Amino acid sequence: MRRLAIFGLFCAFAMPAADVRLGPQGAAVLFNASKGGIAELEEHREAFRKLGVEVAAQNGPSSGWVVLDAKRTLVAKYDASYTSAAILIHQFRWRPPGMHEIEGKQLVTTIGASNAVISPGERVTLVLDIDLAPNMHVYAPGVEGYIPIDWKMDNSAAAQVHEPVFPHAEKLYLKAIDETVPAYRDHFRLIRDITVTTSAAGPFTMDGVLRYQACDDRVCYIPQTMALHWMLENRP
Repeated sequence: MRRLAIFGLFCAFAMPAADVRLGPQGAAVLFNASKGGIAELEEHREAFRKLGVEVAAQNGPSSGWVVLDAKRTLVAKYDASYTSAAILIHQFRWRPPGMHEIEGKQLVTTIGASNAVISPGERVTLVLDIDLAPNMHVYAPGVEGYIPIDWKMDNSAAAQVHEPVFPHAEKLYLKAIDETVPAYRDHFRLIRDITVTTSAAGPFTMDGVLRYQACDDRVCYIPQTMALHWMLENRP
């Protein structure tokens, strides 16, 4: 996601977005969309509305997405490669259909993707919803002296892999070690974009690994690796 200053967004998009209908949670506007982009937007219109967001396609001074809050303030911008479903995940924490659980030690990961069928050049979002067992925590990136949770993926012939997005970590005081560390507990979500590069029609797989070490109030358990697989399809 590329966030811009509110002033810059206002100058670039205020006039075209002025007549956009707002939902209770605001609106998402796609400027100068391709036919494929408009079709994909229409496919997810109802998902936006269920979240209180109106969505629209307009002509404008440049291509891409802008997101407005309920007061019509421009709060975020994305380039035109993002699918509408990816916007739903990045901005509105949408849960895409078809997610499935992978059970690991000390946690369960629910895995999914913004889009199951993709066109070359589109930027889509992979999702990991992670639920830790009671009284468990994992260390967040940036921790010193401990093993942080890490989501590894490599580029493939089908797609370019972008960096994962980690949520803000809790500062957790651990009496057993008398330290305050960045950590996650209970439920949290990781997301990661990929940009499709292949033009070959048909299914393809994206693979990854989630590495973590879970701890409770007294002990840290053996580090674990969880294999991740996404089955996607390129539009003919």
